[in-house]
Amino acid sequence: MKRDWELIRELLLQIEALETGHHFYPQQVGEHSAESVSYHIHLMCQANLIECSQHHPWNGAPVSIANGLTLTGHDLLDGIREEALWEAKKAYLQARAGGITYEGLKNAPTADSMLFASRGSEEGHNGHVYN
Repeated sequence: MKRDWELIRELLLQIEALETGHHFYPQQVGEHSAESVSYHIHLMCQANLIECSQHHPWNGAPVSIANGLTLTGHDLLDGIREEALWEAKKAYLQARAGGITYEGLKNAPTADSMLFASRGSEEGHNGHVYN
């Protein structure tokens, strides 16, 4: 299964919104199947973005349940929460690195410089054109 950063971002937002004591069980999210969501929860646990526990249903394989975000998960989400910044970071990483990685998201420029960079290289802070 292929990693989907749009789904990971959506899951981070949904898990963050959970009330205290509530957990996120793998379920269909938009066009993403419960199987895909389960796989991405597993990836997020591996990356220490979320706290997880294992549910052992009597009729199937163990399932990772998201209990909440870790400090690392909160930090990543803070950098991609705003839609405009998320779109700018995706474009920046696609153009410069050829794809989105966890390290790329962590190390991409901050909000102000990223939003400025998303406008392209046409105009600088003082109205001059830069190449």
